[in-house]
Amino acid sequence: MKPIATLPKTAVLLAATLFVTGCDPMLSLQGSFWPAWIVCIMAGLAASMLLMWQLVRLRLAPHLGPPLLVAPSLWALCTFSIWLLFYSR
Repeated sequence: MKPIATLPKTAVLLAATLFVTGCDPMLSLQGSFWPAWIVCIMAGLAASMLLMWQLVRLRLAPHLGPPLLVAPSLWALCTFSIWLLFYSR
């Protein structure tokens, strides 16, 4: 087996790119590549708006506390849950 110093540079670069590809998942949305964390933030925003709408509809929102604290916390909870659900290894 050859030591790493004698391997061609292209082989070393190819091996490095294979190991680095798992660091930041990219999604293709209509031909444009987006980092997965941006997609999770947008999906978390939609999910938190839906949940907040349900809490208001069920008349539970006044019992939760200040909306300026509850709404961003719900957004963060939804975003992190989506990230863990789809991108945890």
